[in-house]
Amino acid sequence: MSPTVLTTSITSGKMIPAQKSQIATMKSDAGLNLDADGSSTPYSATSTAVSEAGGKSPDATAVHKALIDASIPEATPSPTDSGYYSHLLASSLPTPNTKAGTTVFGSGIDVLEAFAVKHSESVWVYDDAVEVGFGTRLSEFGSKKIHQLQTREGAGLELAGYASKSSGKFSVFASIKTLPYLLPSLERIQGDVIVHLSTVTTTDSLELADGLYTPGVMQNLTSVPEGWEVVFSLAGEYLIDTAAKLYGGEARKVIHVISASQWAREIKSFQFPSPVQADLWTVKHAQLEGAEKVYVGPVGKLIREFWDAGLPSKVGILEVKTLDPSPEELYSALTTSEGEQRKNVFVTGATKADADALKAVILSALYSASGSSKAVLPIVKSVIATQTSDLWEPHFKSKPGKVISFYTSPLSPLPQLLTHLFLSSPSLETRLAQFGSSAARGVKSVLSLAPSGSETQNLGINEASDVTWVNDANVFKYTDVLSSAKEGSIVVLELPWSEDEIAVKLSRSEISAIKSKNIRVFLLDLSASPVLPIQEQVAFLLLYTGSQKLSAGVWKVLDAFHSNQIAREDVESAQAALTEVATSGWEVPELEEGKTEKAKNAWEWDALPGTAGLVDVHTDEKPLTASWELAARHLFFREAFTVPDAKLVDSDSSTNGSGINGLRPSTADETFLVSVSENRRLTPATYDRNVFHLELDTAGTGLKYEIGEAIGIHGWNDTQDVLDFCSWYGLQPDELVTFPNPLKAGTQETRTIFQLLQQNVDLFGRPGKAFYAALSKAATTKADAMALKFISAPEGAELFKKMAENETVTFADVLFRYKTARPSVAELVGIVPEIKPRHYSIASSQKAVGDKVELLIVTVDWTNVHGSPRFGQCTRYLAALQPGDKVTVSIKPSVMKLPPDNKQPIIMAGLGTGAAPFRAFMQHRAWQRTQGIDVGPLIYYFGSRYRSQEYLYGEEIEAYIASGIISHAGLAFSRDSDSKTYIQHKMSADKKMLSKLLQGKGSDAAYFYLCGPTWPVPDVFEALVGSLTDDGMERKRAEDFIEELKEDERYVLEVY
Repeated sequence: MSPTVLTTSITSGKMIPAQKSQIATMKSDAGLNLDADGSSTPYSATSTAVSEAGGKSPDATAVHKALIDASIPEATPSPTDSGYYSHLLASSLPTPNTKAGTTVFGSGIDVLEAFAVKHSESVWVYDDAVEVGFGTRLSEFGSKKIHQLQTREGAGLELAGYASKSSGKFSVFASIKTLPYLLPSLERIQGDVIVHLSTVTTTDSLELADGLYTPGVMQNLTSVPEGWEVVFSLAGEYLIDTAAKLYGGEARKVIHVISASQWAREIKSFQFPSPVQADLWTVKHAQLEGAEKVYVGPVGKLIREFWDAGLPSKVGILEVKTLDPSPEELYSALTTSEGEQRKNVFVTGATKADADALKAVILSALYSASGSSKAVLPIVKSVIATQTSDLWEPHFKSKPGKVISFYTSPLSPLPQLLTHLFLSSPSLETRLAQFGSSAARGVKSVLSLAPSGSETQNLGINEASDVTWVNDANVFKYTDVLSSAKEGSIVVLELPWSEDEIAVKLSRSEISAIKSKNIRVFLLDLSASPVLPIQEQVAFLLLYTGSQKLSAGVWKVLDAFHSNQIAREDVESAQAALTEVATSGWEVPELEEGKTEKAKNAWEWDALPGTAGLVDVHTDEKPLTASWELAARHLFFREAFTVPDAKLVDSDSSTNGSGINGLRPSTADETFLVSVSENRRLTPATYDRNVFHLELDTAGTGLKYEIGEAIGIHGWNDTQDVLDFCSWYGLQPDELVTFPNPLKAGTQETRTIFQLLQQNVDLFGRPGKAFYAALSKAATTKADAMALKFISAPEGAELFKKMAENETVTFADVLFRYKTARPSVAELVGIVPEIKPRHYSIASSQKAVGDKVELLIVTVDWTNVHGSPRFGQCTRYLAALQPGDKVTVSIKPSVMKLPPDNKQPIIMAGLGTGAAPFRAFMQHRAWQRTQGIDVGPLIYYFGSRYRSQEYLYGEEIEAYIASGIISHAGLAFSRDSDSKTYIQHKMSADKKMLSKLLQGKGSDAAYFYLCGPTWPVPDVFEALVGSLTDDGMERKRAEDFIEELKEDERYVLEVY
């Protein structure tokens, strides 16, 4: 393969072959920011782009909830998890909890929706708006303040009724189709309201288009009742700036018209806004000096097109931001001095009636200006225009940088993943526009990568492209993908073809286009798998950098983007899969006499991108068929072993098995091999819950952790369960598997089947639907195959739910039940996921305990509907550990951080094992006192069932209370009395104290922390609000105050 450089500012227009990777040597004027280690992106652990409420996949949460007790934190998603890519992309999207000033990735509409919810008492969305992709994310926010409405006669009456009973600001999302139904009710709507109006509509051919210049729209907008403002916005930062001013000013009634067809949908980087009190500009213009013609219109797609199309000589343009433009500004712009030629002003509109309606607004403003009597007023006329070519021949400038067009299935996350990756680079201006097509059953995505500061233009459907990437055979079959390919550009065919088949599969016109445009053709031969999008990213970066192998710097950036989960084999697979096809020997076939070639279709934008980028990666998962070596190499023995240079406590043999010091995980997280020094049960042996204290000796490992951080335990399956599985499945536990060492080229490693199944494959985890679908292909009887297919199908949802939630079946259970479905080991490790590390809050302060990690854990076990015992895999593993056993661990950051000032009060609320991080807080404050450091008060609320059974670390707590480390404690044991006392009741009894602490300033400003299950969150919130209202604060202000604490990271939740 002769690689090609795609970087923006260091590349010639001819796309020359590169001799080496140029991305590694880039400075601030090009490419990816290779100095980034992930800390400056919205994907870092410290990012505030993800709100306190989550960003975690709801699917993953539902799975964990059935298997893992509420006291165990959720594991970090893996690329092989269902919903991983949707989680990754959603983690940088704006939400109502996003802090002002936070960098977020999304469209202007995404930001507007989150911003409106954040700063509104209620939000109303019409179905017409949702149908054109406006207000679609509102339902995802799960807020009770969001209400759905139908577009019909009297559509505004419900709004009028709500407004009469409300004094707060409320927002409405509607479309221009909704406007005629709203108009009769606008006079009745009082109060502080912003109606966001999308201009997207459908044409007669059912394609999506901007509708601001459709007949009747401007007439409707100019006929709104007195007291209503009409404001226009186009896209990006301008849309967000307008929204910030609309929400920051005085109470008003506004119709905010947004040209949401293209610009406002482009995905790019934004700073999440805050409301500001500032006036909107009302008039902007260009090239008016000496202009004989001036075209006037509202801010929108058409006027923007005028700006970009290249103004002819002596032609100027003027755009109005509102339908109440500044008379003085209009007068100054359009009048001429006495003796000079009068300007001819042409007010644009879809029809003469629409143009006349806007013309009346312009004339009214002009004649109300207090200008000079010597000034010459312009001649104002109406003109019908809906596109630039109606007025003059446009000459659009070429886009700066590089443009890549992707033709993909609706589920492909590749364009958005690449966009988010490049958005992390401050040296690039990165934008993505997406256009769905029901006709082609796919999505066309146009990605622009230009040097930062470049002049931006609207990304259209048919942008001339430097790279054309096709990964869907159906889309390619019906679409002319080469029509927009530039001279000398690249085409990447990620299709199930061999190199010899390409010339046969291409049409005569396509071969002709490739030859005439000197297009270079690359074949990307990748197999469907959960990591396919990562491999696609690698292939793109190879082209982008002009390298045959991914450089270390680029690898580091991509690895950080995926939370250090890029496997070496995925990179190597992508490198091997990308090859350039020799087209020099191709000839354009002659067309047989009397025959015509059927032309492929141009792209029709008739659908929203929909689920583009939000894909369940297991949907198309297939069993892997390969040799043992390939199966093992694919698995990489992730998260089960220690790297060769891992930090060890000592080199003694372990009761976990011989040779453990040579074992290693393939996780990119730094791992440590530590030793168990104590495993002590805290609850009585007769009690039905086994809560235990686990101590790990870290001496000599270099393991460091901060207060509040979590530890990842790389647990194993139960030994006897694995042996039993091997026995009935017909496997020899001691059979050896030899494969290349993925971390040290040129060497081999040997493992046993037993090690593989005990330490890597999640045999006793809960299967998803994809497993049943994959397993059905291995069944040798029709009955088993049909049963498995049924469970994986939508029709089998009820049975799937019963097996998952009532029977809590495992992968092993399903294999045992459907005995004719017996995949080979190579196939089995491809369809059963790997064991993931489980994370537990650390219950100790390293300053206080030294080379130790102390954990508070509850064993997860239950009985299913058939009376069969079930166990949480990791807590079962931990509960069985004995002193001297070795455990592989890693450290994970947490939101549970101490206040910056040691004197600031801390309010802690822990339920059950949720007390773990607070024990660390107590230890740390006690240690600080021994060092002569002044510390603030600790307030401790703790809840469990019985004081005699579950007063966790009770003796320590009482000692801390006696010594004054804990200044106040509220202990709630719900089963000790008939009153069922919970922590919120204890908090309600301390209202005066809590109110004072929460409202403190400086060193008296308290931090509040809650750790434990999610169910008490609303009650705890209510208790805190109640403490403030009892102290004289209005309820609305109290609720806002708690939200402000959350934004300031003084109200911290770690719930599961």
